[in-house]
Amino acid sequence: MEAYKEYFPTKSYRIAEMRLSSLLRVERDRLDGIASALGREYAIDADNLREQLPFILQFTKSYHEAYDLYLKAVLVQQPHPIQCRPACGNCCHHYPMSVEPFELISMYSELRKRDDLLTLMEACQLRSDKFESFFDARKDAGLSEDEAEDGALHDYFSWWRSCPFSNGVGDCTIYPLRTVSCRMYFSETDPKYCTPDMLQTEKNDSYIVYMPDVVEDAVYGISEHYSALDLPESFFGGLLALNGYEGVLGA
Repeated sequence: MEAYKEYFPTKSYRIAEMRLSSLLRVERDRLDGIASALGREYAIDADNLREQLPFILQFTKSYHEAYDLYLKAVLVQQPHPIQCRPACGNCCHHYPMSVEPFELISMYSELRKRDDLLTLMEACQLRSDKFESFFDARKDAGLSEDEAEDGALHDYFSWWRSCPFSNGVGDCTIYPLRTVSCRMYFSETDPKYCTPDMLQTEKNDSYIVYMPDVVEDAVYGISEHYSALDLPESFFGGLLALNGYEGVLGA
């Protein structure tokens, strides 16, 4: 009987999944209602982005809180303790992809208040350009789009340039604002093995905590409502694109 039970999620996991699903359902219904009233398929565009910003910020905050509770329910079931700790920062050398538009908007709304915004955007541009150069090189070598992207992600990590929001000792300076793509990466082995030369060896045991398919589908449905903004799914590229809406976001 005990062996049979271990195949079922814990109560805390089920509650965390339901919390995420409920939150996403409410937001999807809200956006569907806006789109219906406007007579189109999407809810958010440049014309109403500033008006919708308070709702976007609140939803993103709640989404991150719900995901963190989901993580807590998942990680407690892992057989080995997580070795991630302050001032590690090795995973911050990856090129974050699959970032949701509402996350990008929420982050940029805070970054734009900083005096060093221009410097940050220049750093994002450098990293975005570098990734594109790796991607183009892989494509020129005859790889498919998916293969070229996978190769470029590996090349970028090997380039070993930390995130511009990581400080000199490896801590994230925007930790409360970090995206789910940044929150979902963990390692059960020492951070010294989370390096390009060790990442694909047996000494490294890192993994990503994905959400259930039904939750992923709900997130996708919400993000579709932002399609008119044409924001890249990449972290740095998305922030750069939002910089172009600076006038729309206002003072």
